[in-house]
Amino acid sequence: MQIISFFNHKGGVGKTTLVYNIGIALAKKGKRILFLDLDAQANLTAAALAPERILSALNDSKTIWSCLKPVVDRSGEMQKVELQRIRDNVWILPGNIRLSEFEEICPQGWTEALAGNAGGFRVSTTIHRLALLLAGEVSADYVLADLGPNVGALNRTALLASDGFVIPMAPDLFSITALPSVGKSTSLWVEEWRAARGSAERRQLDLNFELPLGEPSPLGYISQQFTTYRQVPAAAYKQWIDRIPQEYGNGVIEPLRKAGVPIPRQQPQIGEVRNLSSLIPMAQRSQSAVFELSGTEARGSQFTRARDTFSLFEKLASEIIGRLPGVR
Repeated sequence: MQIISFFNHKGGVGKTTLVYNIGIALAKKGKRILFLDLDAQANLTAAALAPERILSALNDSKTIWSCLKPVVDRSGEMQKVELQRIRDNVWILPGNIRLSEFEEICPQGWTEALAGNAGGFRVSTTIHRLALLLAGEVSADYVLADLGPNVGALNRTALLASDGFVIPMAPDLFSITALPSVGKSTSLWVEEWRAARGSAERRQLDLNFELPLGEPSPLGYISQQFTTYRQVPAAAYKQWIDRIPQEYGNGVIEPLRKAGVPIPRQQPQIGEVRNLSSLIPMAQRSQSAVFELSGTEARGSQFTRARDTFSLFEKLASEIIGRLPGVR
């Protein structure tokens, strides 16, 4: 089982749409997928579950908050909950706005872990241990985590729990200027965690759980949501598209390379998603991947466009998997 996070400091880059469609595409190829909604806004949950199922999960204490509450109030260990099955081989752990309460204790847990405190390691590895526990329940091949748009303490624990991460990109100034903060923060976390792990080993701390390696590989970026004229990116967007490779290299690859993180040999761009316009809200209304839309939901040329996206998301999924550390 491997954990892949989708992360960008900037919001509004189509991150949740990518996570969901790539995960369902992997499932169509026979892989067993677990989605983790690690964004307090719970957009991935809304994409995967009808409103009545979300309400039921909240009322029945079957969201990520139910898993984390004992850790937050220090009453015990994280709890296992029943996952929501959304396809024969796809499950989701629904998000919850109260996830922010777990994030509030993460800074203290991090400080304690750096000081060699066992309790700090317990808090700082919660997301990793939760992913392992729940993935084991459904024999998941891949855990796909949707992270919020920030470089906060929760995303630190999520990224260090991951084998690799993907950065969705929009071709605009602010998406590009967010890249250095991603690289700087992640490389710092990697180095600090490496020191904390070394301290735990030297002290021979009696931990009854596995510490994540904490070296998430930057698998690459996916650029998306730009307009075209005669199949060519509009000039207003092209200037930013052309800048992404160098900015990604300088802002993300180089800091992580210096931190000793494995870097994929492939070119940094994983792929490109053109503007799917009205197909996105159609898919969201039916909790479908875009390529799952029926002929009654998307008509005529829209239906053809929707079906054609399967090859796109399948290719993106295969490229991402092929870049994971240890995959040849």
